[in-house]
Amino acid sequence: MRHPLRRSIAETCRWHISSENVETIRRIVSFANGETIRRNVSTVLCLVLLAACAPAEPLSREAFYATVTAASRSISQPTSSPTSRPAGAPTATPTSQASDTPAPPTEIPSPTVPPSPTPDPWPPAIDAPGRSKLGLHVILDDDWRIVEFVRHAKPRVMKAVDNFDWLKQVKEASPQTITLGRQTQVPNRDALDNKTPDQYPDPAAFARDFINLFMHDYQANPWVDYWEGWNEFPPNKPSEWAWYAKFEAERACQMQALGFKAAIGGFSAGKPEYPDMALFLPALQAAARCGAIFTLHEYSSPVLQTGVGDGIPNAINLPQAGALTLRYRYWYEGYLKPQGLNVPLIISEAGVESRVGPGCPLGGDGGWTKCAPDWKAAGLGGDPVKAYLSQLQWYDAELQKDDYVLGAALFTAGAHSSDDWLTFNLDDMLVPLAWYMVGIR
Repeated sequence: MRHPLRRSIAETCRWHISSENVETIRRIVSFANGETIRRNVSTVLCLVLLAACAPAEPLSREAFYATVTAASRSISQPTSSPTSRPAGAPTATPTSQASDTPAPPTEIPSPTVPPSPTPDPWPPAIDAPGRSKLGLHVILDDDWRIVEFVRHAKPRVMKAVDNFDWLKQVKEASPQTITLGRQTQVPNRDALDNKTPDQYPDPAAFARDFINLFMHDYQANPWVDYWEGWNEFPPNKPSEWAWYAKFEAERACQMQALGFKAAIGGFSAGKPEYPDMALFLPALQAAARCGAIFTLHEYSSPVLQTGVGDGIPNAINLPQAGALTLRYRYWYEGYLKPQGLNVPLIISEAGVESRVGPGCPLGGDGGWTKCAPDWKAAGLGGDPVKAYLSQLQWYDAELQKDDYVLGAALFTAGAHSSDDWLTFNLDDMLVPLAWYMVGIR
């Protein structure tokens, strides 16, 4: 499509010039796209009109080119020179014609101030795990702060559920951190239901089938140190306790023979009862022989300290133990130590849960965030992160007193996309938790 300005020139002058000069005008206007004439194309076009549309006899092609060429030379330089100004005064932009109106001063942009660097919220990274025995249970590794927490705080323990490949990053960032893995889709939890003891499956064969079911996970994730089995399995009578002890003993020793390590037990908070632990001792004896560890869960509410010193039925007197948190001390002081069993312990889930213990009536059911109103009413402050961190510091100090405790996995990080566990989510308090852990190294 032709430029409209070029078309209007030709149409304006069509009654004065020949077809030969129309073509010449078009060429000259096209020439106005050149760099020199573009500097003042309006002047050139005026000259073209004067040359082509004058009432005199039409110019020859040679004269037409000579006229425009002379015009272009005359406007290639400004018609006036800029007026000298004192140093520091603003300089007007030169124009092709003198003007009585002074040009506005050129706006000088202010120098760009580089933005201040964003302060790093994390504490300086330590080289290896320190005194703290706190770590994390992680549902999903969907928050970058989880691995960043590991890089800075070097926790004693980290636990993954179902998704284990990110634990490779944990080992790269903190080789001394102990890693646990657990599968949630575990079949045959009803293997003992509605059966007499003679109908129970063979523990050794059952353990072999269990291991084979997850062999791919074990082989594909060598950065996992220990593998848990059933989660919070609830034997209900002595025969079931005896079978479960044999199954866990078989699982521990068969896994060792295959080059893997087991974590046995997996008891829920407030379990087992004191007499039942005597029935589980064969599994702990096998764990000591076959390189396994003991795991269990500890929850309480409205605060972590609830139930400490209360005692449990039929147990030894142990004021420094608890009915919920620190319940593990009953097992070690009452059973393992007297028998000389040196089995390391990891509390593979720990924290405040309002459905365990007296609860949090002001906040309702859920994790630690649900208990914030109860903490505030009890005078623990209006900042739930600070209130919870204070409880975790107390718990950590108690764990540090027991050398057989390897660590505790706080429940849970990586839960912001899970409606079921959102009130337990620890992601937003990982930075203050890291500062605490680094500070006591």
